[in-house]
Amino acid sequence: MVYFKEAHYEAFYQFLASLDCYLQDDQAMQKEVQAFQTNVKREIAAFVTLQAKGAIEIPTGYTRIIYLLDGEAIVEVDGTARKYEAGHLFLVNPPTSVRYEVSDRETAIVTFYFKAGYFSDSLLTQFSEERELYRFFVEAVREEFHQISRYRIYCCPATSDIHVYSLLLLKQIVKMCYFNNKVTKAAFVLLIVEIAQLHEHALIQKDDYVAKNQLIEEVLAYLDLHIQTITLEKAAAYFHFHPNYLSARLKEKTGRTFTEILMEKRIVLAQDYLVHTELPIHEIVEYLGYRDKAFFYKKFKKSTGMTPRQYRLLNKKGAV
Repeated sequence: MVYFKEAHYEAFYQFLASLDCYLQDDQAMQKEVQAFQTNVKREIAAFVTLQAKGAIEIPTGYTRIIYLLDGEAIVEVDGTARKYEAGHLFLVNPPTSVRYEVSDRETAIVTFYFKAGYFSDSLLTQFSEERELYRFFVEAVREEFHQISRYRIYCCPATSDIHVYSLLLLKQIVKMCYFNNKVTKAAFVLLIVEIAQLHEHALIQKDDYVAKNQLIEEVLAYLDLHIQTITLEKAAAYFHFHPNYLSARLKEKTGRTFTEILMEKRIVLAQDYLVHTELPIHEIVEYLGYRDKAFFYKKFKKSTGMTPRQYRLLNKKGAV
């Protein structure tokens, strides 16, 4: 965690004030983004609206990060508008529409624009362990998503360093006259990793698009990791879906309910433990998350045609 004193912020803002990155209306925003678009040497840009007048349209065609530095604004994302306060951050892909309007002229909002060429494999690899954000940026440049709106909205707590890293990236971009360099990329990676470290509840809204097989693969992998304690409600909360929606998608793609999938996975795991360990059967059943041993025995026999004890005896002999 990086701790900045008030004097540090003041010096930071004084430096930014000396740079050419402040805009006050939509016309200025459109003009600057057009200049960014036509300059083939520029892959990243950043602008701050301060003392803004009227609605500001954030041009589409770029991956964008929008962060409310101070004040509040009515922000419309993909046709849905609501009020947001300082500390809210938006990740949006190229086709997603965004516009905002401020009531307080002291409201400050920074918008980062990224051309597709900015996201090189070497850059993306630096945060590949941050699974969801890595996937977001990879998909942002894929042709198959050029017509599909994707976005994520975060409410960043005051204790996070999102504010610091947003200002750091802004400073570096403007300092380098909007051209890319290693330090700019490092500042970008720091910001993305910091976003990834936010508590899961910080993600307050996201698009509802799910790639054809992506969700199923991720849910099944998540079940494997949390086989003992997982429930439909927990899985749905982790993937930010309503339980009924997740259940319906699983049924649609696999032909089985969540409960059936979970039971199958637990039976397969039980078979492995029965053959390759000496654990008592009741401990295996408890480890798999079942308190009702008779219920599991019944399901196991229905699936395998024999009791857990019979399965162990038969397969251990076969293994020898």
